[in-house]
Amino acid sequence: MNLGIRAILYSARKWKKTLLVFFLLLAITTLVLSGLAIADAQEEQAEEVRGTTGASFTVERNLSTGGWSNGSDGTYSTQEFISEDMIQEIASVDGIEGYDASFILMPFFYDETGKALPAKVYSFFTYGTINSEYSELFLSGKLEIVEGSHITDDIDNGIIISRELAEENGLEIGDTITGVCYPENNTPEVDMQLVGIFDVVADKDDQVNMYDASSYFDYSDYTFCSMGAMVQLVEGWGTDEIEEANFYVSDAAQLDSVIAEVQKISSINWNNFNITANDEVYQNISSALSDTGTLITTLIVVITAVSMVLIILILSMSIRSRKRETGILLAVGIAKPAVILQYVLETLLIAVVAFPLAYLSSKQVAGTLGTLFGKAAENVIVTPEHFMLVAIVGGVLLVAAVLVSSISTLRLKPKQILSQME
Repeated sequence: MNLGIRAILYSARKWKKTLLVFFLLLAITTLVLSGLAIADAQEEQAEEVRGTTGASFTVERNLSTGGWSNGSDGTYSTQEFISEDMIQEIASVDGIEGYDASFILMPFFYDETGKALPAKVYSFFTYGTINSEYSELFLSGKLEIVEGSHITDDIDNGIIISRELAEENGLEIGDTITGVCYPENNTPEVDMQLVGIFDVVADKDDQVNMYDASSYFDYSDYTFCSMGAMVQLVEGWGTDEIEEANFYVSDAAQLDSVIAEVQKISSINWNNFNITANDEVYQNISSALSDTGTLITTLIVVITAVSMVLIILILSMSIRSRKRETGILLAVGIAKPAVILQYVLETLLIAVVAFPLAYLSSKQVAGTLGTLFGKAAENVIVTPEHFMLVAIVGGVLLVAAVLVSSISTLRLKPKQILSQME
C-alpha cells in the first residue's frame, strides 16, 4: 500500500489522537505567532521611542579649570565662554538635529499696568534661549509647554512663563511683559510678548536637581526669553556671553557615539568645557521596553520547549502502541526509513491543516494578547513572514520530534518487536 495512503488511513482511524495533536499544534502555533507579532510591535515601539524621545547633551563652561577674579559685583570666573563658532561646529556633527544656546539672568518682570510680577525668591531664574524646545528642561520632561508655543530663532522678543505665574497674575498668550535687570540702576526696560506657558512636570526637590545652582529657585519662577531680548536686558550693564548649549540628538541610541565625535573636534579646548548626556527619559523607557521584550522572548521559548516535550510524549506513546504494526511492516521488507517517513507524514498532515488555521486565529488573538503587554491591538499584526518562519521551524521541530519518539522502537529488529507483543 502506498506510504501516503497508509498515513492518511492511520490518521483517520486514530482520529482521537489526531485531534489531540491537531488542537495542540493549533494552540501552540497561535501563541507563537501572536508572540512574534507582539515582539515585532515591541521593536517598532522601541524604534519609535528612539525617534520621538530623542536625547540631548549639554556643553557648559568648566569653572573648575578656570581662574577667578573680583569685580564690582563680586567674584566671577574667568573661564572662556561658548562661542558661536563652537556651537556651529558642534551642530554640524552628524546625528545632531537641533540646538539651544543660552545664558542666565535673574531679572524682574512687570505686567502691562506696571505691576511687578511676584517671584517666590527674589527675582526670576531666566534663560536666554534660541530654541527653547531643545532646552534640557523641556527635553527631559521636567517642563512641558501647555499653551502657546516654544521660542524659536525667529522670535526676537518672546517670553515663556509657568502656568502658576500666569494664573496668579491673570496673564494670557499675547500679553506684554516688561523685563528689567537692575531697576535701581535704570537698566534697559525690554518689552516681550508672552508666547508660551509651561507646566511643571517634575519638582525642584527631585534629587537630580539638588546640587544645581538653580535649585534655589522654584520651577514656577523659571522663565525663558528670546536671546535678542536677553541681550537688550544687559546692554551696557553686563555680559551676554553664552554659558551653556544643549544639542538634540534625534536617535537616542546614538547619543554616546555622537558625543564621542563631538569630543574629537580639535579646535575646542575640552579642558575648559564639560559635556553632560541628558537621556534619562529614553533610558527609563528603553529599559522598560527591553524588560518587556525579554519577557516576550522568554515566553516564546518556554512555550515552544514545553510544547515540544508534550508532542514528543504523545508521539512516543503512539509509536509504542504500534509496535506490532511496526514489526509487521519491517518483517515484510519495508525499510526503517520508510516506516519513519510514514510517521513523519502522519504528523505533517495534521500540521498542514493546523498551521494555516493557527495563522487565521492568531490574527484575532494577537491583538488581545498584545494589550496585556501594553500594546495597542491595531499595532500587533501577524504577517505572512511570521507564518513562514513558524511553518518552516515548526515543520523541522515536528520531524525532530518524530525521530526522537521513534528511537526506542525502531532501534529493535522486527523479531524483537514482535516477540515483545506475544
